[in-house]
Amino acid sequence: MSHMRGRGASAAAFALTLGIVLAGGVALRPVEPAQSAAIVDTTPTEDVATSVSLAEPVAAAKSIPTVTIAELLPTPVAAPASVVFPEMKHVWQSLNNCGPAAVVMALSTLGVDANQETARLALRGTDVRRGMGPQGVGPWVKENFDLRSTWRNGGTIDTIKALVANGFAPMVTQWMQDPWVSRIAHWRTVRGYDDAASVVYVNDSMLGNMVPLPYEWFGRNWQSFSYRYMVIYKPEDEKLLNAIMGPQVSDAVMRRDLYQRAKSEALTQNTNFAWLALGEAAYSYGMFEEAVAAFEKGLSMGSPNGVFGLRNSYPQALRALGRQQDAERAAQALNSISAVPSSTVVAPPDPYALYLAMLRITPIERIPTE
Repeated sequence: MSHMRGRGASAAAFALTLGIVLAGGVALRPVEPAQSAAIVDTTPTEDVATSVSLAEPVAAAKSIPTVTIAELLPTPVAAPASVVFPEMKHVWQSLNNCGPAAVVMALSTLGVDANQETARLALRGTDVRRGMGPQGVGPWVKENFDLRSTWRNGGTIDTIKALVANGFAPMVTQWMQDPWVSRIAHWRTVRGYDDAASVVYVNDSMLGNMVPLPYEWFGRNWQSFSYRYMVIYKPEDEKLLNAIMGPQVSDAVMRRDLYQRAKSEALTQNTNFAWLALGEAAYSYGMFEEAVAAFEKGLSMGSPNGVFGLRNSYPQALRALGRQQDAERAAQALNSISAVPSSTVVAPPDPYALYLAMLRITPIERIPTE
């Protein structure tokens, strides 16, 4: 399933142009407001803690690009009070292999008995230091099992419940334990939930089979990873999955909603994790000045250790603003916050974030289409 819907050739071509411009150190700053079709937040930013000023959007949108779905989508089953997969394989992970182990456990619900070490070599390679990103899972399961995989940011407990109730076994990226105990980013596979006990049940390659995690704990330890979830599914179930995800199928909508959610959480929670999460969300949405302010606020409040995306997003936000020397200093200072080699974190820069940022200062009719 592609997540490029709604972007079109103009986004790809213009993002390439932006990458060339930014490589030369030209700041991406608005000179004067211009109307465009970008999704932008029109809600004024509230007052925030001392020394941090969150940027307000430059231009209000007259229209919002959304996913156009020509075919009728099935109606998902409403999530009942409790659902658990009756059968899900559990595996104890090999060294640093939580991602492939989670994939193997999710595959078992689709009748696939995969080998953890085979998955490790395909999804992480031979370097035991490397973690697993979601990007390589789709091609691997398609080639080997004729399955599909998709991942999104901005998941909620309700998202997880809807997926499980409709037969999907989502994987999530969270802290393995509370971050004041250890700072280990960790994939785990959701097996079920129970509203009466307010728990999500997970098969965890480090903690065990059918481990109950309280809803509050689950959400709190998900925040630092943009509430990311991944689903492996059969091709014939794609329409049902789209119906569950709804507007979140669109990258633009997903990024806007995560940005608005992260802003609200940063202002209400006022923790270093919430501010760093806002930085990630603002960067993803192309709000680079706000991203830098949020990152710096979060860094001033506590350690960033283990928040691996920060090594890419903070320097890239600075580069997008033309602050090349600051970006190099930030990249050097953040290089050791995660044991995962920096080249595997995420490919810089985020072209769609650049595209959304430019839409705020360039009328859409002036964007090249070829």
